[in-house]
Amino acid sequence: MRLQYPFCVFEKHFSDEFCDAVIRMGEAATPMKAEVASDPKNNLRDSTVSWLSEIPENAWLFEQLTDFIHQTNALYWKWKITKAEPMQYTSYGPGQYYTWHADQRRNPYPDDSRWPGMLRKISMSIHLSDGSDYEGGDFMIEDPHTAPDLPEKRLKMLTNARPRGTAIIFPSHLYHRVNEITAGQRRSLVSWFLGPPFV
Repeated sequence: MRLQYPFCVFEKHFSDEFCDAVIRMGEAATPMKAEVASDPKNNLRDSTVSWLSEIPENAWLFEQLTDFIHQTNALYWKWKITKAEPMQYTSYGPGQYYTWHADQRRNPYPDDSRWPGMLRKISMSIHLSDGSDYEGGDFMIEDPHTAPDLPEKRLKMLTNARPRGTAIIFPSHLYHRVNEITAGQRRSLVSWFLGPPFV
Protein backbone atom coordinates (compact mmCIF):
# COMPACT_ATOMS: atom_id res chain seq x y z
CA MET A 1 0.00 0.00 0.00
CA ARG A 2 1.56 3.30 -1.10
CA LEU A 3 0.73 6.00 1.42
CA GLN A 4 1.34 9.71 1.05
CA TYR A 5 1.60 9.94 4.85
CA PRO A 6 3.03 6.74 6.34
CA PHE A 7 2.93 8.07 9.92
CA CYS A 8 2.62 11.32 11.84
CA VAL A 9 4.02 12.67 15.11
CA PHE A 10 2.10 15.19 17.22
CA GLU A 11 4.75 16.54 19.56
CA LYS A 12 3.53 17.42 23.08
CA HIS A 13 -0.09 17.16 21.96
CA PHE A 14 -1.38 15.90 25.32
CA SER A 15 -0.99 17.85 28.56
CA ASP A 16 0.84 16.83 31.73
CA GLU A 17 -2.57 16.56 33.41
CA PHE A 18 -3.72 14.08 30.73
CA CYS A 19 -0.54 12.00 31.11
CA ASP A 20 -0.80 11.99 34.91
CA ALA A 21 -4.44 10.87 34.75
CA VAL A 22 -3.66 8.00 32.37
CA ILE A 23 -0.72 6.88 34.52
CA ARG A 24 -3.01 6.79 37.58
CA MET A 25 -5.54 4.70 35.63
CA GLY A 26 -2.87 2.36 34.31
CA GLU A 27 -1.18 1.88 37.67
CA ALA A 28 -4.54 1.18 39.33
CA ALA A 29 -5.41 -1.55 36.80
CA THR A 30 -4.17 -5.14 37.13
CA PRO A 31 -0.57 -5.42 35.83
CA MET A 32 0.59 -8.44 33.82
CA LYS A 33 3.59 -9.52 31.82
CA ALA A 34 3.11 -8.59 28.17
CA GLU A 35 2.63 -11.55 25.84
CA VAL A 36 2.31 -12.11 22.09
CA ALA A 37 0.01 -14.96 21.03
CA SER A 38 2.24 -15.94 18.10
CA ASP A 39 5.36 -15.98 20.31
CA PRO A 40 5.04 -18.86 22.83
CA LYS A 41 8.64 -18.43 24.02
CA ASN A 42 7.98 -14.72 24.61
CA ASN A 43 11.12 -13.47 22.89
CA LEU A 44 9.44 -10.62 21.00
CA ARG A 45 8.74 -8.34 23.92
CA ASP A 46 9.47 -7.74 27.58
CA SER A 47 7.31 -5.21 29.38
CA THR A 48 4.48 -4.87 31.88
CA VAL A 49 0.98 -3.98 30.69
CA SER A 50 -2.47 -3.32 32.08
CA TRP A 51 -5.71 -2.88 30.19
CA LEU A 52 -8.16 0.03 30.15
CA SER A 53 -11.61 -0.98 28.94
CA GLU A 54 -14.37 1.31 27.76
CA ILE A 55 -16.24 1.58 31.06
CA PRO A 56 -17.97 4.69 32.47
CA GLU A 57 -14.88 5.76 34.47
CA ASN A 58 -12.76 5.66 31.30
CA ALA A 59 -15.34 7.07 28.88
CA TRP A 60 -13.63 10.48 28.70
CA LEU A 61 -10.39 8.85 27.53
CA PHE A 62 -12.04 6.81 24.78
CA GLU A 63 -14.08 9.80 23.61
CA GLN A 64 -11.07 12.12 23.50
CA LEU A 65 -8.79 9.69 21.68
CA THR A 66 -11.47 8.49 19.26
CA ASP A 67 -12.23 12.11 18.30
CA PHE A 68 -8.51 12.75 17.81
CA ILE A 69 -8.14 9.67 15.60
CA HIS A 70 -11.16 10.63 13.48
CA GLN A 71 -9.70 14.11 12.94
CA THR A 72 -6.28 12.71 12.04
CA ASN A 73 -7.75 10.03 9.79
CA ALA A 74 -9.79 12.66 7.93
CA LEU A 75 -6.59 14.60 7.22
CA TYR A 76 -4.28 11.76 6.22
CA TRP A 77 -5.99 8.50 5.22
CA LYS A 78 -9.79 8.80 5.10
CA TRP A 79 -10.36 5.15 6.05
CA LYS A 80 -13.56 3.87 7.61
CA ILE A 81 -13.00 3.62 11.37
CA THR A 82 -15.73 2.29 13.63
CA LYS A 83 -14.39 1.88 17.20
CA ALA A 84 -11.42 1.43 19.52
CA GLU A 85 -10.21 -1.72 21.22
CA PRO A 86 -9.35 -1.67 24.94
CA MET A 87 -6.26 0.46 25.47
CA GLN A 88 -2.93 -0.84 26.72
CA TYR A 89 -0.95 0.97 29.40
CA THR A 90 2.65 -0.20 29.03
CA SER A 91 5.66 0.21 31.28
CA TYR A 92 9.24 -0.58 30.25
CA GLY A 93 12.14 -0.74 32.72
CA PRO A 94 15.86 -1.42 32.20
CA GLY A 95 16.49 -4.31 29.81
CA GLN A 96 12.91 -4.33 28.49
CA TYR A 97 11.93 -3.86 24.84
CA TYR A 98 9.50 -4.74 22.04
CA THR A 99 11.08 -6.07 18.85
CA TRP A 100 9.85 -5.44 15.28
CA HIS A 101 6.14 -6.21 14.91
CA ALA A 102 2.97 -5.03 13.19
CA ASP A 103 -0.29 -4.45 15.07
CA GLN A 104 -2.57 -5.57 12.26
CA ARG A 105 -3.42 -9.28 12.12
CA ARG A 106 -3.17 -11.16 8.84
CA ASN A 107 -6.94 -11.67 8.84
CA PRO A 108 -9.92 -9.78 10.28
CA TYR A 109 -11.18 -10.80 13.70
CA PRO A 110 -13.19 -14.05 13.49
CA ASP A 111 -16.97 -14.18 13.68
CA ASP A 112 -16.97 -15.47 17.26
CA SER A 113 -14.80 -12.59 18.56
CA ARG A 114 -15.78 -9.28 20.16
CA TRP A 115 -15.17 -7.49 16.85
CA PRO A 116 -16.31 -9.89 14.10
CA GLY A 117 -14.97 -9.02 10.67
CA MET A 118 -13.10 -5.96 11.94
CA LEU A 119 -9.46 -5.13 11.22
CA ARG A 120 -6.96 -2.96 13.07
CA LYS A 121 -6.40 0.02 10.79
CA ILE A 122 -4.82 2.81 12.83
CA SER A 123 -2.52 2.57 15.85
CA MET A 124 -1.57 5.30 18.30
CA SER A 125 1.20 5.39 20.91
CA ILE A 126 1.21 8.24 23.43
CA HIS A 127 4.39 8.89 25.44
CA LEU A 128 3.35 9.39 29.07
CA SER A 129 6.94 9.73 30.30
CA ASP A 130 9.31 12.43 29.22
CA GLY A 131 12.33 11.35 27.22
CA SER A 132 14.60 12.57 30.01
CA ASP A 133 13.05 9.99 32.38
CA TYR A 134 14.76 7.06 30.65
CA GLU A 135 17.63 6.10 28.38
CA GLY A 136 17.24 4.01 25.23
CA GLY A 137 13.64 3.09 24.48
CA ASP A 138 13.33 5.04 21.22
CA PHE A 139 10.36 4.29 18.98
CA MET A 140 11.32 3.06 15.50
CA ILE A 141 9.09 2.57 12.47
CA GLU A 142 9.47 1.54 8.86
CA ASP A 143 9.10 4.19 6.18
CA PRO A 144 7.57 2.45 3.14
CA HIS A 145 8.59 5.38 0.93
CA THR A 146 12.17 4.08 1.06
CA ALA A 147 13.42 1.04 -0.84
CA PRO A 148 14.12 -2.07 1.29
CA ASP A 149 17.76 -2.22 0.16
CA LEU A 150 18.39 0.99 2.13
CA PRO A 151 17.58 -0.14 5.69
CA GLU A 152 19.53 2.72 7.25
CA LYS A 153 17.01 5.09 5.62
CA ARG A 154 13.92 2.88 5.68
CA LEU A 155 14.01 2.31 9.45
CA LYS A 156 13.27 5.61 11.17
CA MET A 157 14.11 6.35 14.80
CA LEU A 158 11.59 8.94 15.98
CA THR A 159 13.73 10.91 18.39
CA ASN A 160 11.26 13.80 18.08
CA ALA A 161 8.65 11.56 19.76
CA ARG A 162 10.40 11.49 23.16
CA PRO A 163 8.76 14.58 24.77
CA ARG A 164 5.97 13.85 27.20
CA GLY A 165 2.47 13.93 25.71
CA THR A 166 3.66 13.19 22.16
CA ALA A 167 1.44 10.96 20.01
CA ILE A 168 2.61 8.77 17.15
CA ILE A 169 -0.21 7.75 14.81
CA PHE A 170 0.35 5.24 12.04
CA PRO A 171 -1.34 2.56 9.93
CA SER A 172 -1.44 -0.66 11.94
CA HIS A 173 0.21 -2.73 9.21
CA LEU A 174 3.53 -0.86 9.47
CA TYR A 175 6.36 -2.58 11.34
CA HIS A 176 7.62 -0.74 14.41
CA ARG A 177 9.54 -1.39 17.63
CA VAL A 178 10.59 0.02 21.01
CA ASN A 179 14.34 -0.21 21.55
CA GLU A 180 15.67 -1.65 24.78
CA ILE A 181 15.56 0.59 27.83
CA THR A 182 18.98 1.01 29.42
CA ALA A 183 17.96 3.16 32.41
CA GLY A 184 14.83 4.66 33.95
CA GLN A 185 11.22 3.87 33.12
CA ARG A 186 9.20 4.50 29.96
CA ARG A 187 5.39 4.62 30.19
CA SER A 188 3.04 4.78 27.22
CA LEU A 189 -0.58 4.30 26.21
CA VAL A 190 -1.22 2.25 23.07
CA SER A 191 -4.57 2.13 21.28
CA TRP A 192 -5.87 0.47 18.12
CA PHE A 193 -8.78 1.65 16.01
CA LEU A 194 -10.87 -0.82 14.03
CA GLY A 195 -12.75 -0.77 10.77
CA PRO A 196 -13.98 -3.11 8.04
CA PRO A 197 -11.40 -4.71 5.71
CA PHE A 198 -10.03 -2.54 2.93
CA VAL A 199 -11.50 -4.87 0.28
